[in-house]
Amino acid sequence: MTNLLIRIFLNKNKSMITRHSYGRLTGIVGITANLILFLIKLIAGLLSSSIAVIADGFNNLSDAGSSVVTLVGFRLASTPPDKEHPFGHGRMEYITTMVIAIMILFAGIELVRTSLDKIINPTAAEFGWVTIIILVVAIAIKLWLALFYRKIADEIDSEALVASSVDSRNDVICTTLVLVSALIGWFTSINIDGYVGVGVAVFVMWSGVSILRDTVSPLLGQAPSPQLVKDIKDTVLAYQGIIGLHDLIVHNYGPGKCIVSLHAEVSSEDELMHSHDLIDRIEREITEKYNAAVCIHLDPVDIKDERVNALRTFVDDILEGINPSLSLHDFRVVFGETHTNLIFDLVVPFKYKNTRDLREKVEQLVQESNPQLFTVITIEHSYT
Repeated sequence: MTNLLIRIFLNKNKSMITRHSYGRLTGIVGITANLILFLIKLIAGLLSSSIAVIADGFNNLSDAGSSVVTLVGFRLASTPPDKEHPFGHGRMEYITTMVIAIMILFAGIELVRTSLDKIINPTAAEFGWVTIIILVVAIAIKLWLALFYRKIADEIDSEALVASSVDSRNDVICTTLVLVSALIGWFTSINIDGYVGVGVAVFVMWSGVSILRDTVSPLLGQAPSPQLVKDIKDTVLAYQGIIGLHDLIVHNYGPGKCIVSLHAEVSSEDELMHSHDLIDRIEREITEKYNAAVCIHLDPVDIKDERVNALRTFVDDILEGINPSLSLHDFRVVFGETHTNLIFDLVVPFKYKNTRDLREKVEQLVQESNPQLFTVITIEHSYT
């Protein structure tokens, strides 16, 4: 069914299909399906006097609202860059996901209120075959909708559609619980309608909080995935003439759009124009591969001074002994008659809270080996 909808409503040429096209399709499908589910569940709930069924129906109505938010969100996210937002509007998808999460959360709160009222003021529910059939059909539709959202989410890497898929999965579980409640009430006359409603509500709220937590992280500026960091490093280091790299920063501006900056180390012996051309080629490849705005700083490194190389190896060994996760870059040496300064940036994991102690420990270990060596250390944390 999903592939059929894509073939009917989207361009058959896959290269011509945009994120907005997918978003529009999922929004229209979600609105249509959820409005149908709301109407049939409302009718079933009124016929059976079941608060759980009615509440589940209004949950579908909020899902229709979520689909409207998705539709609008993808449309705004596809807006081209402008003067106020030169890197585009891709983060609108994250905001869309946040709005969906908040709507899920409020739907859960409303479910708790109505369910508690049903527990305090119980009324007998009158289930019949029509209600049972409606609930079974609703479960099947929502299960397909969850799979539909997930397939499109994987296709375009969309957190908003992942949230919609999770919400639809929650609805499958919720409606299944309502169905079980209906069957128990029908065959045993035990009324657990309100209690099931509370259980459904708690599950819905938990899902909303989880989605909200996962959405806030990229908006705050979360670190890039380890795989992306590895891929970028491998791309840069694959070029002959690149000795190393550091200060890699990946800044997310929405799905499929990021800013990448890094320092690339080259030999100070290389001709400047040659190194500049090398950096230009790397920037072009990363730009095309990751749809990124790329800025690479050229760092010339003296690799032929044996005294400097020996001192760097000496400091590297000290850091390895303290913690293998420590690293350094921009290592320079200023030789003097009475003492020698070792100047470098020390990169530490975020778990180090007291960097002063770390700096003093490195200084101590260096001077224990050679009292004439002094360190000038700049502490920084890895952005990746």
